[in-house]
Amino acid sequence: MKTKLTEMLGIKYPLIQGSMQYMSLAELASEVSNAGGLGLVPSMAFPNVDALRAEVRKMKSLTDKPFGFNISLVPEVVIPQMIFDYINVLIEEVPVIETSGQRPGNFIKPIKEAGIPIIHKVTSIKHALAAQADGADIVTVIGTEGAGHPGLDQVPGSILWAKAAEELEVPVLAAGGIVDGKSMYAAMSLGVDGILMASRFLASDEVKAPRSFKEKLITLPETSTVLTMKSLRNAMRVVHNKQAQRILDAEAAGATLEDLMPLISGKASNIALMEERYDDAQMTVGQGVGRIREIKPAREIVAEVMADFYATHDYMKDLVGKD
Repeated sequence: MKTKLTEMLGIKYPLIQGSMQYMSLAELASEVSNAGGLGLVPSMAFPNVDALRAEVRKMKSLTDKPFGFNISLVPEVVIPQMIFDYINVLIEEVPVIETSGQRPGNFIKPIKEAGIPIIHKVTSIKHALAAQADGADIVTVIGTEGAGHPGLDQVPGSILWAKAAEELEVPVLAAGGIVDGKSMYAAMSLGVDGILMASRFLASDEVKAPRSFKEKLITLPETSTVLTMKSLRNAMRVVHNKQAQRILDAEAAGATLEDLMPLISGKASNIALMEERYDDAQMTVGQGVGRIREIKPAREIVAEVMADFYATHDYMKDLVGKD
């Protein structure tokens, strides 16, 4: 399958595995790349540049296919100098870089100068156009269905993807609620050049999470998530468990960022998750979780998505042929 995305990145399928903090490490991302997609690893999962470089080297030992690393551009969470230090490592080592968290602006200048393709992730058309103006080569647009930070506007992906494809000149990726070939087909029918899929890979053998978490995940309905952190204007879609309710209650009581930090700490949530204390963790997952029902190796997930995509295409051709 050829799109502007596959040709730009040198991948077989227009399918990118979303970066999931602490969870989508080299073991998962390499398998997605080996299967024909593009695996992404979160740089900020690593405490320093040496640990980051070690993970890049591990990735290279596991795949000879294109892959990428995400880097968060949120100076409120990560000091700008650390961002640039991490960017310098990625420029030396990585074929594709994804940025997210705020307008890329000056942060991506050294990446552009190095000639490395840049994917930037946004939640609105306004931000998509700004990222394009800043020099992003590919823009991912996340609908409100998505896990992580889907923005405050709460606009469905189907509206955002079509509008982004109409208004942007660079390739557009659809994200949010895409878990199989049917949802991929629906997104691409709106004119995008590929998809970014994250929550589906939470139910993969290679994701760094306990088996019990994956087994819990595949029982969740589509109504099981909630948006926390709206008071900080940094909404996060997570499973509506006891930890999420603690955050919501604190926000309702007027908690400040400092007050909320013990509750919203990604590191603390990851520790709780790895210890199987699920009511003490923010479990980031999208609304598409209601359609995830099997735990599989990542390669099988990619193969299944693509087979389902082509089967959907055959269904649509047959449907049109009945006119």
